[in-house]
Amino acid sequence: MNILKTAAVLAVGLVAVAGCQKAAVVDTAAIEAEVKAGVHTWLASYNAGDADAIAARYADDAVVMSPGAPAATGREAIRAMIAEQSAAAKAAGITLAAQDGDTAGVAASGDIAWHSGAYTVSDASGAVIDSGNYMEVQKNIDGQWLIIRDIWNSDRPPAPAEEAAAEPAAS
Repeated sequence: MNILKTAAVLAVGLVAVAGCQKAAVVDTAAIEAEVKAGVHTWLASYNAGDADAIAARYADDAVVMSPGAPAATGREAIRAMIAEQSAAAKAAGITLAAQDGDTAGVAASGDIAWHSGAYTVSDASGAVIDSGNYMEVQKNIDGQWLIIRDIWNSDRPPAPAEEAAAEPAAS
């Protein structure tokens, strides 16, 4: 009987030890590098007017919150918004660029990653006409990091509203 008890305790102990194996180590540095590099791919596609390439970087139910526009929800709405915006920018000779530096941040945990940073907008002569910040959240969906939320905003104040037309004088 003592042998059976010892064998049972040993078996339970082995099962417990097997269940305590160290979880697989995730290479967060590689994920962070991939997420950060994606911003440069996004910008190059935007400057080239390739809305399809940009839309492919978003999840089916992603939301983009662009300044001066309603939120675009879903890959097709995002593609349409980006196609319109990038075509107008390209026609005007405007280009976007990321400003890697102290303001850039990136991190990953599990299947979620985020990336933030600064950008500039330059006109055809190369003069910076706007600058701002962005934040994107990505999710690993079926082994691919896709953007699920994206927002950017200008550092500059909005253009002043045109003055209201003078009211007609009372008769």
